[in-house]
Amino acid sequence: MIFTNFREIDKLGRIVISKDIRKHLGIEPGDVLQINTEGDSIIIKKAEKKCVFCNGEKELREFEGKTVCSDCLERLRALS
Repeated sequence: MIFTNFREIDKLGRIVISKDIRKHLGIEPGDVLQINTEGDSIIIKKAEKKCVFCNGEKELREFEGKTVCSDCLERLRALS
């Protein structure tokens, strides 16, 4: 299914992503979006969770609002 919307950018540079697109992509309030450019196009996609220290994507855990992988968590524990 292809979704097409036309939106005007407001004075603060914001756009609204329609409810049907957010629902289709599983985007919830508070989610982080990754914004890239490719040629003259803007690409917006839901950011994948990664470790804040090593950018790893395996065995992730939430710690005080941050995402940390199990390897980095073990290294942090060893420091204390």
